[in-house]
Amino acid sequence: SPPSEDFASESARTWAAWATHELAPMVYPNLTKTYGECRRALSYADGAFGPMDALLIKHVGALGMSLAHGKIKRKYGIEDERAALFEKLATWEARIGDRPFRGGDAPDLADVAVHGVLGAVAGLPARDDVVEAHPKIGAWLERVEAALGGERVVVR
Repeated sequence: SPPSEDFASESARTWAAWATHELAPMVYPNLTKTYGECRRALSYADGAFGPMDALLIKHVGALGMSLAHGKIKRKYGIEDERAALFEKLATWEARIGDRPFRGGDAPDLADVAVHGVLGAVAGLPARDDVVEAHPKIGAWLERVEAALGGERVVVR
């Protein structure tokens, strides 16, 4: 069934923009702290490309990602990657409050947007750190994943 009109409310759009402009820039430096973490972030290439292409993507891509790490940190004034990410997550936790979702009883555009941003760290050490340091975020991620049921949501 289509989402309710409240799904893309003005408030939901504001928080979706926050996910893009405030939260997302904190994620990249947390994926690229070491060359090994960069390679792990690119491990999807093993199943998506042939062996030689996957090897090149993982090694050359990881090199590029690790070189960009410092530049991104400088651009956003980040000194400690995890602390910067955790600060944004504390803001999101406060926004969720005691509700199951920011949108209330069902996810809204903001929930989907933040989930999408944090999806970048799925299966990586940063995700484990997020869930360990912010169990409320971990539980919220599980609720959003269950509510979405693997569906893609596109809002124009």
